[in-house]
Amino acid sequence: MVALGKFVRISAVSIIAIASIFLGLGAILYRAAFVTGADSYYMMSVSSWSAFRSVLWPLTNFPLLPLLGVACLTIFTVFVFFRMPRGSSTLLLFLQSLIAYFAGGTFGFFFLRREFETYHFAMDAERLGEYWFTYETVAIWSLAAFVLAVLRIITRTNRVPEKPQVSAEIATV
Repeated sequence: MVALGKFVRISAVSIIAIASIFLGLGAILYRAAFVTGADSYYMMSVSSWSAFRSVLWPLTNFPLLPLLGVACLTIFTVFVFFRMPRGSSTLLLFLQSLIAYFAGGTFGFFFLRREFETYHFAMDAERLGEYWFTYETVAIWSLAAFVLAVLRIITRTNRVPEKPQVSAEIATV
């Protein structure tokens, strides 16, 4: 039986959980752009609380399918990291990172750089309507999948020793 070290398990679970929370936040903000009308009118005032409130109530605005997709991707990533052999899990995690990078991670890294330099994570209708937060969360997921792949490459697996079979004659002597 193959087991990963405690530090590696805690690190991997933390990385996956944080990336999943951000990806779920991106799905919620994507839906909030449509609900608030920020997807077509950038001059309206939008705060973080009003965006979340518009998605959470009434329940018809709740993004159930995108959040279900995030949950499925998270479960798949946990399965790939913890249950697959090292070579195939590394390959799948690198592939997942590459697909996420090309699916929006390039824009996301650009927008993240601008957030740190200029905007400091302030909410406005233009960024919400242009889906900046969604691209940023895809970039974070891409980075997390890359870090998990590198972590899987450099980690040594601990082999749990099998208990030897002891016969009754040897045990009594």
